[in-house]
Amino acid sequence: MRVGATVAGTALLAALPPSAWATTSATMSVSTQIVAGCAVNGAVPASGASVHSLGTLGFGSAASLSSAPLRAALSPSATVSLTCTPGVPVTMMVDGGLHYADGSRGMVLSGGTARVAYALFSDSAYSTAIQPDTAISVNVTGSPSPLTLPVFGQATPTGVSPAGLYSDILTVTLQW
Repeated sequence: MRVGATVAGTALLAALPPSAWATTSATMSVSTQIVAGCAVNGAVPASGASVHSLGTLGFGSAASLSSAPLRAALSPSATVSLTCTPGVPVTMMVDGGLHYADGSRGMVLSGGTARVAYALFSDSAYSTAIQPDTAISVNVTGSPSPLTLPVFGQATPTGVSPAGLYSDILTVTLQW
């Protein structure tokens, strides 16, 4: 019996004219805000987060009696890719390194105290020095293709430097 009552109720609803069915409409808001910025390896890092090594500034090798200047450009790390919204202002600051002394950056002999001074520049002509903790503009025109940071270095061996590996570690801060 219950089956018959359900069938009869369904038939009654189907027999009602379409104007008896209720319809309503409403609106809803949809929005987003796109914020200009930069990403490291495809993700926006938290403010103050480290991305580890940006790359190396390798001057190669020289004879211990050489005093000829050695030049190098930053070789970006293959594991770090910096991309930015075109037009976003990006600045870079480089500290003095671990061995900053007497107004210059320096690489120190591994296991020793001998020092080779070096300077950083923001152009391949080695004419615009990067002073410690001074903001330098980064060109983002080609982004969102990965950006190349403008870091060029010139080391000045003393001509009497003991043989061995000389090194320093710099901290680069990017701000946008």
